[in-house]
Order: sequence, then C-alpha cells, then structure tokens
Amino acid sequence: MERGLLVVALVLSLVVGGVGLMPPRKPVAFPWQSALPALLAFAVSLPSAGIFAPGQALGFGVLLGGVFGALAGWLVLQERPTAAAGLALAPLLLLLSLHGMFPRENLLGATLGLLAALCVIGWRSPEATPALTLVGALTVGVATASCLGTFRPAGTIKTGWLSFPMVLTAGILVLTTVLRQGKASASRLMIGAGGYALLLALAVRPLALATVGAPAPLLGSLGIALVLGLMLVWLAQADTALRRVLGVLLTLAALSGANHLGQGYGIALLLIGLAALALLTETVDTLLPALAAVALAALWRLVALRFDDARGFGLHEQYLLLGLLLGGLLPTLAAALGSLLGAGATLLAVPAALTVLYGPRAGLTLVLGLLAGQLWSAAAERTRSLASLFALGVGTLLAQLLGHLAPLADKTRLARLELVVGIGLAWLVAAGIGYLIERKQK
Repeated sequence: MERGLLVVALVLSLVVGGVGLMPPRKPVAFPWQSALPALLAFAVSLPSAGIFAPGQALGFGVLLGGVFGALAGWLVLQERPTAAAGLALAPLLLLLSLHGMFPRENLLGATLGLLAALCVIGWRSPEATPALTLVGALTVGVATASCLGTFRPAGTIKTGWLSFPMVLTAGILVLTTVLRQGKASASRLMIGAGGYALLLALAVRPLALATVGAPAPLLGSLGIALVLGLMLVWLAQADTALRRVLGVLLTLAALSGANHLGQGYGIALLLIGLAALALLTETVDTLLPALAAVALAALWRLVALRFDDARGFGLHEQYLLLGLLLGGLLPTLAAALGSLLGAGATLLAVPAALTVLYGPRAGLTLVLGLLAGQLWSAAAERTRSLASLFALGVGTLLAQLLGHLAPLADKTRLARLELVVGIGLAWLVAAGIGYLIERKQK
C-alpha cells in the first residue's frame, strides 16, 4: 500500500508539472547553468575512497534534485509556480517509491540539489525569488516529513504517516492546477480556502484512519496551517509594523503547537499546509516569511533528532550565542557579497568552520539562528532578497553534512585551527574569483 500511494503521488506530480510544459505564458531560455552545482557534487561523490562513497547515494540524489530543480526553476520563470512545485516533488517521490523505504542520503541529497539550482536561478532572476522560495519550502516540507518519520523509536509511527504528506501535497497541486486553468481570480482566496478544507475533509480523515488510527495529530497540524495562513493573509492586507509583529507571534504560536505533534512531524505538515495555501490563494509574498521560518523549524527538528550529540546543549555555552548570531546574519551577508560564487562559498564555509571549531551543537544553534533571523526579517521589513532561500539551503546542508563534519571537532585545537584556516583560504579564493567574474560581466 505504501509504495502504491507513492506511485500515485508521483504520477500526479508529473501530471501537474507536465501542464507547465504546455505553451509557456512567458517564453524564457532554459537555465541549464543552474544544474552545474549538482553535476559538480555528483562528480565529487564518485571517488570510491571518499566520505560519500557508500553507494554514492548522496551524489545520485543531488544530481537528480539538481536536474529537476533546473526544470522547476524554468517553470517558475514562465510564471507557473504550481507546475514547478509538481516537478520539484517528483525526484523525492521517485526515490521513495523506488527504494520502498526512506533513504535519508538520497532524499536529503535531492532536496539539497534542488535548492542549489533554485538559488542559482534566483540570483540571476531576483523577481522570481518569492515563487522559487515557495517551491523550495514545499520540497523541504515533504522531504523533512519523510525523514522525521524514521528518527524515532520503532513502533511509534506507522508507514502510512510517511506516504501521507506526499499524497496530500500531490492532491493539492492537482486542485490548484484545476483552479488556475479555470482562471478563478475574483474570489481566489475563498475558492482556495474552501478547496483546501474540502480536500482535508475528503482525504485526510479516511487516510489517517486507515494508516494511523488516530487522525487528531494530522488534522491538528493542518488545521493550524489553515487558520494561521488565513490570519496572515488578513494581517497583510494592511502592511503595518504592528500587523507584521502579530504575524510573527502567530507563527511562533503555531510552531510551538505543531512542534509537539508527532515529535516534530507536525512541523513538516504545517509547512506543507502553508505552502499549499500560498499556491491556492496566490498570496506568496504574504506567506513567504512564515514559510521560510516554518521550513527552518522543521530542519532544526531534523538536525536535533538525527544527531544524538546535538541534544541537551546548555544556553550558557559560547557556541550558542555565536551560532545564533551567525545564523541570523549569514543569509543576508551572503546575499550582500555581490557574486554568486562568493555567496555559495560563504554559505558552505561558515557552517563548516563553525562545526569544526565547536562541534555538532554549534550546527544546531546555527539552524536556530537562521530561524530567528527569518522571523526578525518578517517582523521588521519585507524584502525580495535571496536571504530566505539561502537560509533554507544552509539548514538543509547542515541536516545532511553535520554527521560528516562532527568528527572533525574531536581533533586537537591546532588541527582544528589548521582546518579552519584552510576553509578560510578556499573561501577567499572562491569569493575573489566570483568578484572578478561579476565585475567582468558588468
């Protein structure tokens, strides 16, 4: 049953993506350069003696995610975000249905490859950043929901939980595609909210009863998403400082509630629900800060549950403050560097150096800093920079690579300093090359 549901969701997502390949609304060139980071990561993973060698699972996942990320970004540039979401969902569903299980290396690798492609496209086309971030957040939600279902004691979660987010998301994409093809624009908000509620009533309870036995956690998380989304849409109608702060407080309250449902699994469902509401109501700008914040909260739970060494950290330790500050500043700092290569080097170098110096707990606090920075940005101002998309990329990077970086923190202080100096020199070279490339193009 599990694999059958995943295959159904895969077919639906491909159908939705195929709609976007019809005559484009806005003809644009295919952004083939956006797949280059995935190709490079795949090449790095090929050596048989490398740290990613066993089965090359990470490399193949990144490659698949990068290819579909380029396709999804192409559809976003054609102003077809729903179709882009369908294609972005396809590599995750394909990996899950092929394995009949939940391969974390493949799944997180595909998410990372896709986010890298979306970042490259967003750098070249800033006007597409909101839709790109929406697609990226939805992908993070589906992947995180699958992974969170595996990091818990045996017997506490049934496999049906793991297929549910995919089936629900694919169904929402189909519903949104139908609404958009019907060009229902006058009352988009009411149609979207009504369609979303109808989908919940028809799909959630029967599937939950069949696979879980108790639908309360599912309905609770998705109900929170619906109420939160509608409240955020209402608050954004008058864009004042007070309403932005109220929106942040609502998001924090929703995170607090969903965080206890399914030991973080509810956070992923909350993210999927918000992304679905953004697609249905076409209120991407309104829901964008909340989407990025909830996505980072889901990644934080994933990092905390995946690596036992990251649990039980004390608030008095220096890496907590350092991680929080760097997490809040890192995306904006990377976006301000002025070159894509320099931004990518910064997003890789800072988390790596921080983890090497202070261990896996510093990586966890960095994700918390990303979350805090996104919420602060949502309360203070509304921008269209790449900071939100960069934050998602760093959070996913830590969820995937923290286990490989953590052992380096056990080396001697001198060895760690040498590693950090090497990382700094590599960053300096990459940032310098990026600056020269951007200067030459201008």
